[in-house]
Amino acid sequence: MKAVKIIADTKEEALRQVQARVGAEAVVLNVRKVSADGMAALWSKPRIEIIATAPKKAAAEKEVLRQLAGKVQELESELSARQQGGGTKSPAAAAVTGHTESMPAVQILEQVGLLPSHARWLDDRARNFLGVTKPRSLPEEMELLREVLADHWHQLAQQHEKPGQPVRVLVGGPGSGKSTALAKWVTQESFLRQQPARIWRLDTDRPNTADFLSLHGELLQVPVERVWEHDLDLPPDALRFVDLPGLSPTQSGGMEQLEQVVKTLGVTEIQLVLNAAYDLAILLRHAQAFSALPLSGIILTHTDESNRWSKVWNLMLATQLPVTYLSGGQDIPGDFQPAIPETLFDAWIASAMQED
Repeated sequence: MKAVKIIADTKEEALRQVQARVGAEAVVLNVRKVSADGMAALWSKPRIEIIATAPKKAAAEKEVLRQLAGKVQELESELSARQQGGGTKSPAAAAVTGHTESMPAVQILEQVGLLPSHARWLDDRARNFLGVTKPRSLPEEMELLREVLADHWHQLAQQHEKPGQPVRVLVGGPGSGKSTALAKWVTQESFLRQQPARIWRLDTDRPNTADFLSLHGELLQVPVERVWEHDLDLPPDALRFVDLPGLSPTQSGGMEQLEQVVKTLGVTEIQLVLNAAYDLAILLRHAQAFSALPLSGIILTHTDESNRWSKVWNLMLATQLPVTYLSGGQDIPGDFQPAIPETLFDAWIASAMQED
């Protein structure tokens, strides 16, 4: 479905039109205020322009697994051809021919980006999952690894889930896209789901310069505060979001200040925002630096600039934190969606096949 443009006098009227023309699962691509033309602009209030489209249809699970099996069979054939050609065996090719104790599918994932330590963990976990049974083919092994990784992801999400309505805090380094991700998240909650929300743009030992966040809150009719107040009279289901200044892991004293501010917020759900376009080594250093905070998950931004989906799995396994959301592009609200491990595993295999 092509994107549709809707102009309305209020946020509520815009939502009704979006739901009527696009559906309840609409994806909002852009939202902004527009003024009337000509002299009418002198007495008319600005209107709201929404650009929305329908979400991409996800393939049925059986169809996804069928496609996955086909891609793995292609890779298995390629590895066998390399072996018959007399070339040096890759780790995955050696696994296929039985020259290593690791499961062949695990060796393939290592070849397409999984760190060796994570590959060893996955091999042990998959064997424990199997018990005395064994998969009959490489595609079945790959489906097993998909299930093991997704199950671990969901377990981590449950372990870090906070009951009720904790204060949602976004932290990260400069350039991570933290404030943009928050604006996208609030747009989905307050506009599409009509959830009451409030934003706090707080300072630490450095000022929070994300002025566009206040402008965006005004457009959505979501209050943006500059001073934290814990006892505001908010609806029980109101969502509270806190944006803090970006902090470089090398800035001395900055993390201690950040910890002190977070402690004043009460029960929090802290999301570490990382730029997915960065190298894995840099992402892991940032994650280590912010591990002093009680993190609940990771939001990956700039996903439109990177298709190395192995980063997602290496981050999850290295930090033992679930990746909660994926954000792509600079447009607000733009692309912002929950991270679904099964879908990301399929994307990983598909991108690896394209690279080959």
